[in-house]
Formats: sequence, C-alpha cells, structure tokens
Amino acid sequence: MKPLARALAFAVLLPTGSVAEEPDPGARVTGFHGELLAAMQSGLDFAGRSEALRDRVAAFFDIETISRISLGRTWRSLDAPAQAEFSELLQRLIVATYASRFATYSGQSFHTLSSEAASRGWVVKTELARSNGEKVTLDYYFRDAGVFNVVADGVSDLSLRRADYNSIVKSDGYAALLEHLRSKIAEYASTEEDSHKDTQGE
Repeated sequence: MKPLARALAFAVLLPTGSVAEEPDPGARVTGFHGELLAAMQSGLDFAGRSEALRDRVAAFFDIETISRISLGRTWRSLDAPAQAEFSELLQRLIVATYASRFATYSGQSFHTLSSEAASRGWVVKTELARSNGEKVTLDYYFRDAGVFNVVADGVSDLSLRRADYNSIVKSDGYAALLEHLRSKIAEYASTEEDSHKDTQGE
C-alpha cells in the first residue's frame, strides 16, 4: 500500500515554528485518513475495525474538550471519576461511529484542500470523494494538539452533539444520556451483524 505508506509518513512532517514533537495539523489529518482507508481495505469486521481505530481516535481527537463542550454545565457538575467515565464512553462512541461509517472500500479517496490558522487553533479543510462521484466536505478544527470538532458539509458535529445531549439530560436526566450512548454503540455493532446475516441468507 504505497499511497497509504506515504500518508502515514505524517509523523515526520513538522510545521515551521511548531514544537518538534507535534506534526502539523494537515499532516495529522492525512494520517488519520490513511488509517480510515486502511480499516476499510482490511476486510475486518466491526469489532476488528474498532480495535484498529481505537488508539488512532484517542490520539487524534481531544476527547476531554469534546466531552466538556458537549455537556456544558452538566460537565461542571460531575466529579472527576464521572467526567472520566463520560469521556471514555464518548471515545467508544466515536470509535464505533467511524468503524461503522467506514466499513468497506469502494474507491473512496480523501483530499486536503487547505490548512489555515483559526482564532483558537487550526482548521484543516478536506474532501471525501466517493466512487459514485459524490463529494463530502470534512473540516477538522484543532485546539492545541487535538481535533475538537468536525464539520461535514457545513454541519457541526459538536453543535449537534451538544444540542442532543443537553436535550436528553434536560428531559430524562444524566443517567439516561449514558444509556443513550451505550445504546448507540450497541446499535452500530448490531447493524453490521444483521447486515452480515442478511447477506448469508440467515
């Protein structure tokens, strides 16, 4: 996989004036996209893709910041163990989401359009080209060393998450939100299992 090998070379690319240990945001996005392509081309099932992407998601995303912004005032009401529990559950959901959405390879490709400084970090604008010619814009927002928001075709994942989570907490309570996240993770796994059974005629 020579193209993939080139993509994963991001670890040695450094921006001018940056800390030597941290690759530039554009190269980090290229590396993450390379991991998604590798997962799709691997032939692994949902559990296998989840395992393959787990460490990459943890390194690429700023899970704590996503958790804090998503929960808003609820985050501040939680003690440290409860915050850690929520962040771990959210990370599992993000892994499951990518493992589900990037399940099979059919000629998809990623392209970086620009990488520019934002008010509080960097934004890397990219494009996913599907085999049918459809294109999806994916903009990655960095704060410090990690991605805290992804905007797909103009829709902010963080804004949707914050609105959804706070609505659940307000109507049903925080415990219901935790159960909602666990159910979403299980749903991603079961959807693929059901699809596999259908193709096997079970």
